[in-house]
Amino acid sequence: MKKFFWFLVLVACLVGSCRMGMSMAGGERALSEPGIRVLRLEGQIDDARKFVGKLHKAQDDSDVKAVVLRIETPGGAVGASQEIYAAVCSLDRVKPVVASIGNVGASGGFYAAMGARRVWALPGSLTGSIGVVSQFTQFHELLEKIGVSSQVVKSGEMKDAGSPWRPMNEREKSLFQAMIADVYSQFREVVATRRGLDSIALDSLADGRVLTGRQAWKAGLVDTTGTLSEAIEDARRLAKLGMDAPVDDDAPKDPLWRQFLDPNAEGLARFLPASRSRVEFTLP
Repeated sequence: MKKFFWFLVLVACLVGSCRMGMSMAGGERALSEPGIRVLRLEGQIDDARKFVGKLHKAQDDSDVKAVVLRIETPGGAVGASQEIYAAVCSLDRVKPVVASIGNVGASGGFYAAMGARRVWALPGSLTGSIGVVSQFTQFHELLEKIGVSSQVVKSGEMKDAGSPWRPMNEREKSLFQAMIADVYSQFREVVATRRGLDSIALDSLADGRVLTGRQAWKAGLVDTTGTLSEAIEDARRLAKLGMDAPVDDDAPKDPLWRQFLDPNAEGLARFLPASRSRVEFTLP
């Protein structure tokens, strides 16, 4: 019995690997009829190329009549966030885009959501965080204590600005503060334009604070509160599709071996002992 069990495990692993490889090679699954595509923006935003490519494919696919942008990210790089925002705006000019903020859609994630025609958030989502930050680590005092130093040869005064090898001077602080202020003003302009908020209203919202989805809705930063399913229904209405129109979700599927070995699933799991309960730190 044991040999047979491990044989089945091996087969499941091989089949699962093949399925996962084919899924990665094939990209987004094609809709068989006009419907909705759910694109998931997840994790730290560092490189926009892959996600922007997905937006372009959805724009070119004639069977995709609307897109739901599911956001699960605390933000990330300014340039990448702006690229995604621009691509979302471009897509929304051709077909409706509805943003749905999950657990977290803050900073660069919120920036990306601003390109959508309508923005949803869960009442308990963490969103907003309209602001820009840059941090500089300095360890010159520690290095001085152990006798380590650095000699810099540079072409101009500001070429090594922000170096951790020495204290930052006032001119350098002013330089970086001006850069942060410029990028921050760009963020504010986008939010003000897309959400129809004046400068005074933004002053109390755009100080970097994080808001719940319900707070963001009351402040006018999102259109409504609700689930992903409700956002999909909203996209169907905007696209003038029936409520039974198909949905293509690009969420990665677990490989077959993981499905078999998941104690909460069926298949080979019935041969395994039940999983132990987990204790997690979560929002109340």
